Amino acid sequence: MAMSSRKRLLSAFSMQEPDRVPISPLFHVQFPSKFLGIPLNDLASPLATYPVWKAELETFKKFGMDALVEGDHYESNVQAKWPLPFLHQGAAYMELPKNVRIRVEATKEETGRVWFKRDFETPEGVLETTCVLPREDQAWEKKPLISDPENDLEKLKCILDGKITLAEYNKVREAVGESGAVKVTTQFPLNFYVGYRDTTGRMGIVDLYVHPTLVKEYLRAFMDLWLMPLVEACSEHQIDVMWLDCTYMGFLNSRMFTDYALSDLKEIRKKASFPLIIFFSGGPCFRFLELLREVGVVCVEGLEPPPIGDIILSKAKETVGNRVCLKGNMEITLLENGPPSLIEKTVKECIDAAASGGGYILSAVDQPSPNTPVQNMRAFVRAGRRYGKYS
Repeated sequence: MAMSSRKRLLSAFSMQEPDRVPISPLFHVQFPSKFLGIPLNDLASPLATYPVWKAELETFKKFGMDALVEGDHYESNVQAKWPLPFLHQGAAYMELPKNVRIRVEATKEETGRVWFKRDFETPEGVLETTCVLPREDQAWEKKPLISDPENDLEKLKCILDGKITLAEYNKVREAVGESGAVKVTTQFPLNFYVGYRDTTGRMGIVDLYVHPTLVKEYLRAFMDLWLMPLVEACSEHQIDVMWLDCTYMGFLNSRMFTDYALSDLKEIRKKASFPLIIFFSGGPCFRFLELLREVGVVCVEGLEPPPIGDIILSKAKETVGNRVCLKGNMEITLLENGPPSLIEKTVKECIDAAASGGGYILSAVDQPSPNTPVQNMRAFVRAGRRYGKYS
């Protein structure tokens, strides 16, 4: 008997063999925007009007895939309308403290783009960010949230000290039903600091060497005021899965991973009564896999192959695949540029390498670009169904 998409995904997270390999690429805003004909700035900008989870779900359904969608954006929420939203997509789960206010305004219009300013007004002062919104594109941050680390920490603490509610998540899960699973998406502490210290990630990594004590104060504040209360709320609500953005982990050496990430990961895992997905989108990350397995991470997503990353999928399966679900390893450039025949061949190789015994989800290493041809995505799905059946 065929499983529902929801049961298929949850079975893969539990390291069981479902009826077939789940097909669930990382759809966020880019490909759904092009495929559904929704302007990107309606999904990811200060002008956003369309719920991201709904665009994701519609795209999954039209391709007959297994939906894994964002659990917020049910209603319009100004905190969540940014390409790297504050606390990532998890901003919609926070009610800001009464003494904190967000002010968003357009400051300059140029040919083909608009500049926006976003201020967080707190009792300790104002945190300012700016972004540019090109026509028919999503907004891009230009001035980071943490531009003056020594003076911005107390302001940030004021923002983090809000109330967490999962009302948005519950509405999304009810709407998705058996079509898939629903994730709570947020930042891993170190990823939050690096991403909001500098949009390229360079200054945040430099701070790990130059200002280690200060960085750890930021990480502790993020854990105590935001992430651990969110984990506890998610455990009480028995969410399907939490997705932690660890994009910048590939920048770390092994000692830095131990110093700045491992203890936080252990603390999260200890309190979480739900599956935990760690997202690595690039760089050499194979060296972290065994540590993630020992901590108890349920799924690792991304798994960038060489030459950008270092994940050989068959080796990852051999190393951690008996306890960790693997999701990804298909290059997004292949989905965008490769002929359907090569896409189908690569899908078969991924399934052959990692699907045995369960615990593999067919996906790309990151979200497919809006330039991905529909016929290539259909070839991806077709091959997943053809080669992904369990006997």
